[in-house]
Amino acid sequence: MDRDPGTARGRRGPLLGGFLVLTAVLAVVSIVAMVRSLATMTYLNIHFAAEVDPFSRAVSYYAFYGDGREAFATSAFVLAAGTLTTLVGLRSAGLHLGVPAGVLFAVWCTSLALCAIFPTDNGRTITSVSGVIHQVAGASLFVSLPLAGLSLAKRLATDARWARVGHAVRRMAVAAMGLAAAYLATRLPDVFPDLLLPGILDGRGISGLVQRALFGLEMLMLMALAIHLLRTTLHKARDRHTAPQAEATG
Repeated sequence: MDRDPGTARGRRGPLLGGFLVLTAVLAVVSIVAMVRSLATMTYLNIHFAAEVDPFSRAVSYYAFYGDGREAFATSAFVLAAGTLTTLVGLRSAGLHLGVPAGVLFAVWCTSLALCAIFPTDNGRTITSVSGVIHQVAGASLFVSLPLAGLSLAKRLATDARWARVGHAVRRMAVAAMGLAAAYLATRLPDVFPDLLLPGILDGRGISGLVQRALFGLEMLMLMALAIHLLRTTLHKARDRHTAPQAEATG
């Protein structure tokens, strides 16, 4: 028995409309979460500038001053939540992340949570279990997101609607990998205390600045995905609304 095409479209309409609303809501929640996380981190950088030198000390050390621990944890958790809603929104929009990107994004979110839960040690050497967990998670999150971006960018490049943002994500991911390598280089004297480096190669004086630049670039990469997700969803909703009117007047 043949199905009426009009009836099929009618049945698909509410379902498609529901997915569009869900995707738009997820995109908005993601953007709000990332702005909230960025605002909190900006507050920490300004409020505790005297206690934590933004040029030479990592953002982790805000946890040892005032309300820094709660604010830092909030920023990390909110950013992880914003990442998850972005990924769910991409899937709702019909994009397949692929296993490599999915695993790497999971590592990023898990590492953010671990950094929020387990503070580092307030000193040059790491002696506690909490400090070790924090350091390993911190290294993981700064590497995992650029790799996830590179993996995702390959899939985005095959979709005309996402190709442009895919290229932007790829460029930011490559730049982030470079900053991650630079940050590791600035931390070598701390990781290997016996390593003798000429003063000109000792980058500890700018390690905090490099870390903040890397963190900001990674947030920008996620923000680009969330904003483009909202834009494509709104365009699709507009096209879906105008298509029946065009058919009626045609």
